[in-house]
Amino acid sequence: MSIQAVVDEFRRALKRVEVEFQNSLDEVTMIRDLQKLNLPSGVIENIRAGANLRVYRWVAEKLVEKDLAKPVSGVIDLKLVLQLRWKEKSNQAELQPLPDFFYLKVREELRENQEIIPHLKDIYSLRLSKIMSLAAKRVPRSMVENLTAEEKILYECLVSIVNAWHDFIEGVGADER
Repeated sequence: MSIQAVVDEFRRALKRVEVEFQNSLDEVTMIRDLQKLNLPSGVIENIRAGANLRVYRWVAEKLVEKDLAKPVSGVIDLKLVLQLRWKEKSNQAELQPLPDFFYLKVREELRENQEIIPHLKDIYSLRLSKIMSLAAKRVPRSMVENLTAEEKILYECLVSIVNAWHDFIEGVGADER
């Protein structure tokens, strides 16, 4: 298998996480009254402004885009990013907990909030270093805490590559080549 094939499979796995993210539930507060809302799960009628709805994230995005609703969950803002960066830097040995789908959520923020980019890059670099170190030690994923869905895929890929490297330098499976 070529390196490009490995990279392509890695990208497909990340895309599956993105699909899972878009199909996760999100909560919005309606800012306008609606007579009827057709959803994949059914029809909701007589929705009043101020009502909270739990809908698929992609539906929530459309409702917000059309100025019918506003998100309930807190956005990832500069204050949160600075806190996360501080926690990640303060504990060099462990990955700190991140919100579910952190990377996909911040992707949305990057378009609107340029001042958080350098701080996010610090978080990415710190976490990547920790993940690579854990993979190099071949720590089982079950013992690695606080990986996001995106990082779990990266970790599995890195451990597989590290295992193949060890097999190669130790001569394991050399007869099979």
